[in-house]
Amino acid sequence: MSPQIHDLIRKLAQAGEPPVLVDGEVFLRTPRGNDEVRTARRLLPQRLRMLLLLVDGRRSVGDFRRGLSRYRNLDESLDMLAKMGLIDQLPAPFTD
Repeated sequence: MSPQIHDLIRKLAQAGEPPVLVDGEVFLRTPRGNDEVRTARRLLPQRLRMLLLLVDGRRSVGDFRRGLSRYRNLDESLDMLAKMGLIDQLPAPFTD
């Protein structure tokens, strides 16, 4: 992992309040996230890369919490991927 990415991850981890994610929230990879998955650069730490690979626009935060119960700091990791521009929250469906 490059020193620049390491510094960015450390700054993001220390910035602001801890995220509050709701079980029903769904994330999808952004074009930048898809590029990261496709390339062999592997700029992310393995734990974050694995989580990025699992983000598919169908699994909710609750699904991740149940399926990855041993993944420590899951909410913070998802928040970090979002702050890095690699994932984005799927908009809620419009209802009347």
